[in-house]
Amino acid sequence: MKPKKVDFYRLPRPVQERFAAATRRSAPPAPLLYARAPRGVAWAYLGGSAGILVVAVILLRVGLGDPESPLALHGVKLLALDSLVLAAAAYGVVHALGILRALDALPWRAGRYLFPGIVVDAVGPVLDVWSVGDAESVERVGGPESALALKMRDGTRVVVHADSAQQAERADAALGTVRGQLAQALAEEDPHVLAELDPLHDRAMSSPIGPTASMKPPVVVSKRFDWAIAIAAGIGLGLLLGTTRNAISDKQMYEAVVAAGTVSAYQQYLAQGGGHSDDVRDVLLPRAQLKDAQAQGTVEAVQAFADAHAGSKIGSEIDAALRQTMLVELDKAKKVGTVTALDELTKKYPNHTVDAEIKQARHALFAQALDAWKAKAHPDAPTAALFDKLLAWTESNGPGCELRFRMKPSKTIEDADKSIMRSGHYPAADALPSKYVTADAMKPREQRVEDAIVAAFSPAFPSDILALHAGASLDADAPLPADAPAVVVDYVIDWSRANTLQVKPLTVLAGFIFSFEGTFVVPGATPLKFSTRTWRGPEPWKLAHASQMLRETFEQKIYDTILDGGFDQIEKKLSDVLL
Repeated sequence: MKPKKVDFYRLPRPVQERFAAATRRSAPPAPLLYARAPRGVAWAYLGGSAGILVVAVILLRVGLGDPESPLALHGVKLLALDSLVLAAAAYGVVHALGILRALDALPWRAGRYLFPGIVVDAVGPVLDVWSVGDAESVERVGGPESALALKMRDGTRVVVHADSAQQAERADAALGTVRGQLAQALAEEDPHVLAELDPLHDRAMSSPIGPTASMKPPVVVSKRFDWAIAIAAGIGLGLLLGTTRNAISDKQMYEAVVAAGTVSAYQQYLAQGGGHSDDVRDVLLPRAQLKDAQAQGTVEAVQAFADAHAGSKIGSEIDAALRQTMLVELDKAKKVGTVTALDELTKKYPNHTVDAEIKQARHALFAQALDAWKAKAHPDAPTAALFDKLLAWTESNGPGCELRFRMKPSKTIEDADKSIMRSGHYPAADALPSKYVTADAMKPREQRVEDAIVAAFSPAFPSDILALHAGASLDADAPLPADAPAVVVDYVIDWSRANTLQVKPLTVLAGFIFSFEGTFVVPGATPLKFSTRTWRGPEPWKLAHASQMLRETFEQKIYDTILDGGFDQIEKKLSDVLL
């Protein structure tokens, strides 16, 4: 049958005190048997807390110091999970302590009591009470644990454990003695007898000097506020352990990636968002990437890295790496041994890191070329001085130097024409010397000399150090070039004041004087002057079958020979000066 529910703290004060005293055996009726209240629930909560703590430790350990693990650092969500797990563990502990404290806070020892008149299950403020008078029989229970079992009218059994078989036997004997007395007292409703057998029976009598107010239930904080305490403890421990764990993990990750020193390791660390991210992002990762760029062995790779990391905190290291790779490329260009190779290097990599070294290497090539030319040409002092200035100019401005002719008007060619016309053998107007001494007639001869001198001069210097090439003829009154090196040859063809009579074919031929004056100009240098003068007359005996030629053909060949011979002299003079 169901027990009667009795709220201890709603009982009158005398009944409360008498029940508490009876449980302590300091007032009748003394309990015949007492079974201590089980603590298994509390131990279960504590065991559950221990299991949850193991889960918390595992959660805190997984991924610790591993930059590849997504659990390396606990963010907000994982810290919340840490706090939740620790709060659950804390709840088990607090709740277990609350259970134990609630039992200890009762005015009696918590447990099940067998009194002569009632059985009381007193494990909390609300008591479960069975009347011994409702039991049809009482029997002893044997086995590992001795007990008395009261069989109620509805067939239910109320069991009260004993410390020993002897104690159970004594309790059974005592019940056998008082059951008749209890039945009679219940039938007669005798308050005195019932009070002697039942500690909860109200005798309606109280001490006039004792307290009258009922006892109040004690407040067991650990039981009443267990969730609040657990949540606070979980949050506190979660944040403390989580942040401490993050600091340890971050330190281990940082040490691991620094030891690895690879781009991927640093990128993994940055993906974790560790506390050293600024140092890794700004210094260590760029340094590893720079190392990889250097390993490619090309200026392009290092230059691309430098361009992508302008303003980097390792700028000095980037500059040093770029300079080192540029020095390697410079050594390759120097082995080629040409200015062109050095200039192509500068154009290809205009990063200015080895400008001084390139300039020094270029200058060395110019100095070597100049020394080699001097050793071969044995120039006089003025010529050597001019070439010093010339190569200094081409070193800075390019290798070009022009050879140009400037034909000056003759003051005597008209006199030659008049002299021929006064001759009695004057054949016709087409025999006049001025017909042959024209600018158009001289241009092929100028070109021939220019081509010959350029071809002869080209082996003297590498073409990227000094290259002589033919320039356009200058007008008679044109000034000398002032902004670039040039060899300008001024020439004039005058009448020699002598004529030659030719019988077959009949004609009169004039002789010429060739005056050549050369000026080698270099910006910033004293010009080098040179000159030559030669007389050339008709040499008909050198023509085979001259007497059989037409006069016009004969005259053309004679004058071609005279003019070609004059330009041969300037070619020789230029060779002497330049070669």
